[in-house]
Amino acid sequence: MTQVEIEQAVESVWALFRETDRQFEETDRRPDQHFEETRQEIATFSKSIRAAEDLFIDQWNHLIEALVKPEVASLFQARGSTINQTLQWLDVRRGGGGGGDRSVLDGQ
Repeated sequence: MTQVEIEQAVESVWALFRETDRQFEETDRRPDQHFEETRQEIATFSKSIRAAEDLFIDQWNHLIEALVKPEVASLFQARGSTINQTLQWLDVRRGGGGGGDRSVLDGQ
């Protein structure tokens, strides 16, 4: 091999190294892009799941209320309780305590 051929061979090897390095850098960028795309898809999916969950819970509450409301007063009366009124979605806070919804009040 002549000196020129050796230099061309060395330059060819270096060109292969540079190309391999470029390909590695490109490959390293791809997972970052895929990670970001996946993160965005998960965020969108999570919002959809939360919206569906909220809708389900709201509809579930309405279903339970529709099933219980017609009979709740008569059930309490059958057990000897006097029912003066029923309220829907009442938020009661007494004595600094927490609140909550109450379906039947005993007058106290």
